[in-house]
Amino acid sequence: MASNAFVLCKVRHSVSLSPCHAVDARVGIEQDLTEQLMRYSEALQGVVLSFSNVQLGRPNGTIVNEMPYIHCKVLTDALVFRPKEGMMLRGVVNKIGSNHVGMLFAGVFNGSVAEAELPKGYVHNYAQDCWLGEDGSSISVEDEVEVKVLRVHVAGGMIAIEATMRFDAAGVAKSTAPKKVKKTSHLNLAAGEPVTKPIKEKKTKKTKKVDEAEDKQEKKSKKRKHEKPDEEVVEEEPVEAEEVKVKSKKHKHKDKDAKKKKHKKTKHD
Repeated sequence: MASNAFVLCKVRHSVSLSPCHAVDARVGIEQDLTEQLMRYSEALQGVVLSFSNVQLGRPNGTIVNEMPYIHCKVLTDALVFRPKEGMMLRGVVNKIGSNHVGMLFAGVFNGSVAEAELPKGYVHNYAQDCWLGEDGSSISVEDEVEVKVLRVHVAGGMIAIEATMRFDAAGVAKSTAPKKVKKTSHLNLAAGEPVTKPIKEKKTKKTKKVDEAEDKQEKKSKKRKHEKPDEEVVEEEPVEAEEVKVKSKKHKHKDKDAKKKKHKKTKHD
């Protein structure tokens, strides 16, 4: 039994070229071969991945009856993915289900391992999204696992592999990519530690500006209380002096009027 699912085989392929490719037949041949890539071929019993060393079997083509197409034979090397029952494959887990484990082979082809075909003792863990074993091992996303092919299903030119992990020396190779682990904090309730930590208030830029403005206003008001109002004192003193002068002038005018009246009376007498 073959141990490698990738097979390189010689292929003799018939191509029907349209009249537009009569000048350059290679273009038509390449278009015909590319249409068959990544599809299951019954003749090759696998999925064609690539073609190489393309050559014409004969230098001339043939036209059958009155059909416009030119028929020719092509010799080429085809790389085929051909998994078979009982073959060992390595896949990378891409999905964890409650009743199966999904994976990819060669990064392209789908495969799955049912719950009944997982190693004995494995239980699905919803919290960690993985399958845990009795010995502490686990199967999670991005792990590389080795499986044994049970059946190959073909539908619409695509394949799906059904596999098992119940065989000797079945193992899981952990991925090297570091995974983020959430840090858990443990509280010592016996020592009287609070369950909830005090929340520190964060001051925003707006609150800081408001606080600074209030501090400035308080400082200004304090300065005004301690300082003497010089301007008010300067304005009051001359006003009082002017009023006094005005009063004194009024008294002088009254005295003069009284003296004049006395002189007039004496003249009449």
